[in-house]
Amino acid sequence: MKNPDRIKSRLLIPCLFTLLLLSHIATAQTTTGETEPVALSLQETIEIAIASSPLSRSSRYALIASEWRYQSFRADLLPGLSLEGNAPNYRRAFRENFNPDGSTSLIYNQQSNASTRLTVNQSIMPTGGTLSLSSGISRLGIFADENTYLWSSTPLVVGYSQPLFQFNNLKWRNRIEPLQLQIAQKRYTESMEELSLTVTQRYFDVLLSKINLDIAEFNVAVNDSIYNISQGRYNVGNIAENDLLQSELQLRNAESSLTQARINYNQQLNSFRLLLGLDPEAPVDVKVPEYVPDFHVEERLALEMARRNNSTSLNFDMQTLQAERELDMAVKQSSFSATIQANYGLNQTSENFNDLYNSPLNQQFVTLNFQIPIFNWGKQRAEVNFARNTRRQVADDIAYEQAQFDLQVSNIVAEFMQLREQVMLAQLSDGIADRRYQVARNRYRIGQIDITNLFIAQNERDAAQRNYIQAIRNYWISVYNLRRLTLYDFENSVMISHDYR
Repeated sequence: MKNPDRIKSRLLIPCLFTLLLLSHIATAQTTTGETEPVALSLQETIEIAIASSPLSRSSRYALIASEWRYQSFRADLLPGLSLEGNAPNYRRAFRENFNPDGSTSLIYNQQSNASTRLTVNQSIMPTGGTLSLSSGISRLGIFADENTYLWSSTPLVVGYSQPLFQFNNLKWRNRIEPLQLQIAQKRYTESMEELSLTVTQRYFDVLLSKINLDIAEFNVAVNDSIYNISQGRYNVGNIAENDLLQSELQLRNAESSLTQARINYNQQLNSFRLLLGLDPEAPVDVKVPEYVPDFHVEERLALEMARRNNSTSLNFDMQTLQAERELDMAVKQSSFSATIQANYGLNQTSENFNDLYNSPLNQQFVTLNFQIPIFNWGKQRAEVNFARNTRRQVADDIAYEQAQFDLQVSNIVAEFMQLREQVMLAQLSDGIADRRYQVARNRYRIGQIDITNLFIAQNERDAAQRNYIQAIRNYWISVYNLRRLTLYDFENSVMISHDYR
């Protein structure tokens, strides 16, 4: 039977509710001023952990960092504007001067220069080339008997650089970076489900330790009562001394178990608070879940959702892309490569700044740089063969890991289908064991059974109660394992998503 309120709480983090709950935990007081523990349900603890756990914040920042990295890549595809130059440089020294007759003389001079340039660069992703537009101005000052200033300007220069037969890193980044962002987004959702799974495990650890503490306290009280009854019977000669000593030993063992149960409960509770991001002294408590979801999971649908939603499949795509990228790089670097650079623009010089942009002259140049590997002892061939065989290895590894992943999903589905029945059986066994203990206790009081049979019934009741909690624990862990692997809510038939903003 589905609970609509729980359906809504799983689809969206109720931030307002979580804040109110945390405030209630922090300020919960009784009328006497003593701290009163707040009993949290499993779903409430998961919501608190997603909102305030250190693990949740870490995952959130990791996703934000990935988004900023992707924004950095997107900026590389857009035009970039830069300003460069140098402040006036001053030089006063002797310099060599070559005379027309071939002799050399030293001339003492003073000069300064300054320049600035504004440039726009645009990467061309399909070709790997770079287009640029620039404009600049410079001034040279010569200080002698009469100071002279020379101005030089380049009003506009258009340039283009095109690599030929070379590795296009930007083109590969355009395929890899969006995939990396998708993986980061999937990993964030998975980390929230992983946190939910961890919280579930810790929740039941605290619950089991609390049950053990309750059992230990109950056993001390019961065994103390039994010991008092045994003393009375021993005094009137109805039981032997051995039975009296056995009841006393059982009482001492129960007292020892109570001390250990308190220690374990406090340790589990402190660890639980830390996981939820609560104050170390926050008065919290847990309770046995009243709601156990009951739904059917088809293996085919689980495998489909896992392959579609889990980051593992995207990681396989990433590994394939990276292997192909390394092979492409090795092939391009082992063969002929060249770069064509071409510039066209205007320039002018003048001693008068006002004439600097009058009738500018053309300037242009074209260069072709090339590199041809001739002989390097087979290094290029080795690099290419290494990259090619690495790609084959990656393909085989992916096929095997995909089969393992599918098997893991199938095993969890099969396990899930059995665990629901185990919960029902454990609940029945718990009720039967409790009734049997009550009957045995009453029969011991009227002397119809001995103390050994009473203790057997008591131990069986304790074990049945623990087994019931453990069965619920295993079932909820299986539920969140399915959610974590498939990122699909089978109970409500919706995709799982978590908003980090």
